[in-house]
Amino acid sequence: MDWIIAGSLLIFACLIFSGVPIPFGFLVSIIFLTITKGIDPGFLLPVGFTSLNSVTLLSMPFFIALGYVVTGGSIARRLLDLANAIAGRIPGGLGIVACVTSAVFGAISGAAASSVIAIGTIMIPEMEKHGYPRGYSAAIISASAVLSTLIPPSITMIMYAFVTSQSVAACFLSTLVPGLLLTVMFSAVNVYLVKTRMPTVQVLPRISLGEKFTLIREKTKPAIGGIILPVIILGGIYGGVMTPTEAAAVAVVYSLFLSFFVYREIPLNKALLFLRSSVTATGTMMLMTFFAAILSRIYAMEQVPQMVSTMLLSLTENKYLLLLLINIFLVFVGMIVDALSGILLVTPLLYPVILKMGIHPIHFAAMIGVNLGMGMLTPPMAGILYMGAKTGKVTVDKMLKPIMIFILTCYVPVIVLTTYWEPLSLFLPRAMGLIR
Repeated sequence: MDWIIAGSLLIFACLIFSGVPIPFGFLVSIIFLTITKGIDPGFLLPVGFTSLNSVTLLSMPFFIALGYVVTGGSIARRLLDLANAIAGRIPGGLGIVACVTSAVFGAISGAAASSVIAIGTIMIPEMEKHGYPRGYSAAIISASAVLSTLIPPSITMIMYAFVTSQSVAACFLSTLVPGLLLTVMFSAVNVYLVKTRMPTVQVLPRISLGEKFTLIREKTKPAIGGIILPVIILGGIYGGVMTPTEAAAVAVVYSLFLSFFVYREIPLNKALLFLRSSVTATGTMMLMTFFAAILSRIYAMEQVPQMVSTMLLSLTENKYLLLLLINIFLVFVGMIVDALSGILLVTPLLYPVILKMGIHPIHFAAMIGVNLGMGMLTPPMAGILYMGAKTGKVTVDKMLKPIMIFILTCYVPVIVLTTYWEPLSLFLPRAMGLIR
């Protein structure tokens, strides 16, 4: 590989490790390449502006705003109460509640960070009160929060669809089965750990079947507003009634109506604060997309994707070994940057490779989603892990052992299945007629 290109990647990695915001890491790499390669910046600027002119990207500000509104209100609290009524009285029940509610929350917000804050703030103190170690509680919340990047609607899949010009709906469905499978495996491992290694965990007293149904009915009524949110989003998209952008916009309006007039829990000044925060987050995301598009164009001009393809194929022509190498690379990228940045950085490089290997682009969407999700929990950067530690007010070292258990027993098997068993990610998109 050209030493100048390698130098730009090294500069980017050094900047990220030193704490420089990711958009500026892209910018410095661009400046380095334009100077050393003698590229006209006037040629590159239209590329960045054109990249932002996308209907697909238009849905992301609405999903970001939705995450802020849902996190700041009591929708998560009501969903947790319902899940607790259903599963809270079995061994490890609170851990199951955390996993399932994170999956449902993922179908509302599509953002892992929102899930950690919304679910963790409520569940971690509650789990500690019932005998769960605080480090374990923060770990299972953090691991489950990544389900928000897999259970549709997923902001990361919107970005992948934007970069590769694929169907957003198909990308959503590609990660649904892996996400649901992870939910079940997290719950099962949690029950095993509680039964075998956590004698201090208290199980709520059992109640009769009639009392259980009464409790579930009582908790369903206040939670019904939150349950309707994913129905609006996913039903609107897959029913052909709304585009993802329209579904996200309707969901934001509905959640604001729910919070203002039904639950009456968010005052106007707080709602404005949520919207301002979402605008700030959107601005950061757009800036990152702008610079990443320019950097991708420079890499395309310098034939970097072809270099990567040649390099990988020179190592081995065995498809299974190549997939293993790609998985390792994706996890490494996920360890140092967040999922959105990872997609913007690696998809233009690897996309020609997977097409040459005969891998379906929607299958690759599931691969990249699961791998980058695991990377978000894997040190050294591990953004979601550190956010879980901050939310749970616990040191990261107390979370590492349970996190590694969840990674090795849940994430690694799901990555292997997603990578080497294509129907896991392609069955639903094909059944819905979204792909061939």
